[in-house]
Amino acid sequence: MNVSVQNRAAPILGSRISMASLIFGIVITLPVYAEQSEPPTEHDEGFEEIYVLRSIRDRQEVQDGRCTASAVGFDPYPIDADRRFSFWSVISRPADGLIVDAANLRVAELRGCFGPTGDKTRQNFHAEIRMGSKVFRGRGECQALLVNFPEEALIPVRCQIVLSDLPASYIGGLLITNTLTSGAQYGGETSPPGYNQASIATIRLWKKR
Repeated sequence: MNVSVQNRAAPILGSRISMASLIFGIVITLPVYAEQSEPPTEHDEGFEEIYVLRSIRDRQEVQDGRCTASAVGFDPYPIDADRRFSFWSVISRPADGLIVDAANLRVAELRGCFGPTGDKTRQNFHAEIRMGSKVFRGRGECQALLVNFPEEALIPVRCQIVLSDLPASYIGGLLITNTLTSGAQYGGETSPPGYNQASIATIRLWKKR
């Protein structure tokens, strides 16, 4: 990232990068062929589970001591380090994968802790995720990619965390987000309007063989 982007992002990045406070998707038109293989009629998970979810930042009371350096492994932001997100299932169009409902059912939640790094466009990121009966954690980072794009006050962000502390039948996992932050700190509507925030997240959980 060039120096200009770093300088423009630095004043607002700390309070704006959210997961996935976690969405700007690029729609790709795919050709449709006359002969297509039939999709499987039954879902075979194999040795992994794959989830595509929408995250929305929710308001919450800050829990004292939850985002301390001893708890998350890095120094948190002095303000707004503790953030909560709900995860929602999405509905996509079978013909091309276009998401037509980005907040169908609430299926999981994430409690995140965020902190600065030596690079002003990056944040440390620690998460605790509750998904049904599964509770697990992850640690990684978020990276601001652009500033004021695709229009003023919008910041596209990518977050990734390596997942751990999963139930005994799993060996690990990975969460990656396609995130868009805006002038609206909470909720799914951006400011300026017309986009989805905070993120579209992909979660892959790997099982023991």
